Amino acid sequence: MKFNIVIALIFCCLWSCQNKTDEQFKTDPGVSWELAKHRKETLSNINYHLSFNLSEDKTAPIRSNLELQFTLNDVDAPLVLDFSPNNAEVPKVFMVSGAIETIYKDEHLIIPQRYLKTGENAFKIQFQAGDQYLNRNEEYLYTLSVPDHARALFPCFDQPNLKATYKLELVAPNNWSVLSATHPESTIKTEAHTTYVFNTTELMSTYLFSFVAGKFDEVSRDNHRFMYREQDSLKIAQSLDPIYQLHKHALSFLEDYTNYEFPFSKLDFAAIPFFPFGGMEHVGAIQYKESSLFFEDYMPKLKHWNRANLISHEVAHMWFGNLVTMDWFNDVWLKEVFANFMAAKVVNPSFPEFNFELLNLVTKAPSAYAVDRTKGTNAIRQNLDNLNNAGSLYGGIIYNKAPIMMNQLEMLLGKEQFKLGLQEYIKTYANSNATWNDLVSIFDAKSSADIKAWSDVWVNQSGRPVFTNDIVYKEDVIQSLTLHQKAEDGSANLWPQQLEVALIYSDSIAKRIIHVHEASQNIRSIQGLPKPKAIVYNSNGSGYGVFPIDANTALNSFQIQDDVVRASNYINTYENALSGNIPVQTALRAFLNGLEHETNELIISTVSSDFGSLYWDFLSEAEREKLQPELSKRLWNRLNTTLTTSVKKSVYASFSNLAYQDESLNQLYAVWNKNVTIDSLKLNEKDFTSLAMTLALYAHPKHDNILNTAYTQITSQDAKERFQFLRPALAIHSAERQALFESFKNVENRKNTDWVYTANQYIHHPLHQKEAIAYLPLSLTLLEDVKNTSDLFFPLKWLSSTIGNYQSSEAQIILDDYLSQNPHLNHQLKAKLLQATDNLSRYRNMIKN
Repeated sequence: MKFNIVIALIFCCLWSCQNKTDEQFKTDPGVSWELAKHRKETLSNINYHLSFNLSEDKTAPIRSNLELQFTLNDVDAPLVLDFSPNNAEVPKVFMVSGAIETIYKDEHLIIPQRYLKTGENAFKIQFQAGDQYLNRNEEYLYTLSVPDHARALFPCFDQPNLKATYKLELVAPNNWSVLSATHPESTIKTEAHTTYVFNTTELMSTYLFSFVAGKFDEVSRDNHRFMYREQDSLKIAQSLDPIYQLHKHALSFLEDYTNYEFPFSKLDFAAIPFFPFGGMEHVGAIQYKESSLFFEDYMPKLKHWNRANLISHEVAHMWFGNLVTMDWFNDVWLKEVFANFMAAKVVNPSFPEFNFELLNLVTKAPSAYAVDRTKGTNAIRQNLDNLNNAGSLYGGIIYNKAPIMMNQLEMLLGKEQFKLGLQEYIKTYANSNATWNDLVSIFDAKSSADIKAWSDVWVNQSGRPVFTNDIVYKEDVIQSLTLHQKAEDGSANLWPQQLEVALIYSDSIAKRIIHVHEASQNIRSIQGLPKPKAIVYNSNGSGYGVFPIDANTALNSFQIQDDVVRASNYINTYENALSGNIPVQTALRAFLNGLEHETNELIISTVSSDFGSLYWDFLSEAEREKLQPELSKRLWNRLNTTLTTSVKKSVYASFSNLAYQDESLNQLYAVWNKNVTIDSLKLNEKDFTSLAMTLALYAHPKHDNILNTAYTQITSQDAKERFQFLRPALAIHSAERQALFESFKNVENRKNTDWVYTANQYIHHPLHQKEAIAYLPLSLTLLEDVKNTSDLFFPLKWLSSTIGNYQSSEAQIILDDYLSQNPHLNHQLKAKLLQATDNLSRYRNMIKN
């Protein structure tokens, strides 16, 4: 029998464990904790033997087969498999004796008790694979099963603590390449197709099963196979060596740090155009976003670090997530924090030109604060009743606050005890599952501190501390400095942490490490020091919270000589502006000063981002119109000074972000048509395509000519398809933009979430909002369907690219009406909505006050 498998993940079922007849057995959509717990107690030794017959026609049904083997230690209920494909075909189930009667409802395939037995069981299932998360394109496809999407592809027990082995057979066109978790043990070629029979995998959870198939180029080095579609010969030539070297280095480091050899049979990888994440750690076959791996050497060093960090992150998952897996998805953060945390340890020493404290600060704190300052924030570790809500757990808290927390924990334990604790954790739970509390117990035994109590506030509670200070001077000497801490959300929580305070003098900076663990704390190490020009709190970036700053200190940030202290001051400036402690226009001037003087590429990237946010989200339209000529002129002047390529790219990003009128628009057009060449500003094909779309967004008089010319200059077929998809979002006539947005009612038109997100950014850009605000009710009406039919991060992206772009009272009314009319909106989804609209609500409150 030939096997055709398509894989993706979805979730299944709330249920009752009481003994009932098969017809009475209750199921609901999703995978409830109760169902998962019962299956974990009764099921073991699971093997999925899957087959798929893949077609070049991306609309053709994929007929598939599953031979399922497992052991039951008790037959007290029907067997519930999770299966929710995007088709209506009823799967057929067979035993040795022939077809059997089953129940197919509520996203489940239920096998009645009478067909089950204690001990080994085996069933054959014929089904049409779901392709919702198969990501079928004209020339390739790939599965993406996180965190609950495997059940959308094939019948399975879609929960992380039921690890299984997989046997896969793929039938694919002869001109396609294929990649999966193991090497093929045999291939059978006919005139038109090749059948690949893969070796049985090691134990893994359903969300880690995958394959990639299609027309790819490929290269093999050092026992690692790499499939890609990139056609730019320069990018390929300059990227292949570092891609392989980075994988090799990450493997070597992690084997040494964990004291555990690479746990799987192989490590191959594929680069996929417009992949929705940076990468995904599928066992044996990591998938990456193509643009994250391939680029020219001249690109900013930060982009090189990002690539190295991404690769190390995905390789770290082989131990943290794949070998040792969370027991339930409420601990999904655990695999992500260690992948992030370990990636920094792997990568940072290879970039000696970077300040590691600075790198960690600018890549983590701003993104963590962006969630934690909102009413939709969440704890690092969240409750989860059903896996169909697991996708909503992902976000800035997991990826950015958790590493800050882990750094604080490492400082509390000491690096050696921290490392030994992780080694014990890996050894103890290898090829199995573990919870955060399991790790806390290991760490607790290695420390005199109460790690469980420390963890409760950092991991189990949401929010951040807000610090204020009281300083007493006597004859220009610090008599006392008291630091006060209280929770931003009004709770009684206190965050014990180690942080640094820097005192800025005319010719020096005095730094002091302090340990904060009380609501009010006298900082004795600062007593007796001369009165400084300014004080910067959290000056080494290791702490977490909103730290005090005054307007003068903010405006003079660019004068601080120490890079980390300066970056921390910029971050404090932005947070205090949003908190209402300093005026928005003061903060905007502070960032403009930074753009005019900054030479550090890491800092200027943050400055550029915050500058754009303040301009578009916290100035009125009249204020923007008034300031735009001055701001664009100063940025253009800065752009034409002598700067490194990476710094110039950030200044260019800020300039192009607001060059939407008059002289600045002409200057931007001159860059695009190459009448003006800016020294050291290196723009590639992708940059010029993006610039053409920006000019179209700004309604340049040569709008149509620019887009027509830009299309002819695109060399990649994948990029051409993206351009054509986005073009209606840039139309002069609002009816075309509206038609595109309304087409997103059809899930088929939302399949490429990266394209939809970008299109929404254009449709709902502030320059289009007078027409586009009429589409906001639809954007909210579609929210739950978007959540149920998309990848992990897209619901928040959908919201941030629609209603999250607005600042008007009309948008606030639409938001308030939606919330009042949907009192039972899914908790995690409501949190995403509050996160996305935080700037809207903050701006409206600023206007009121």
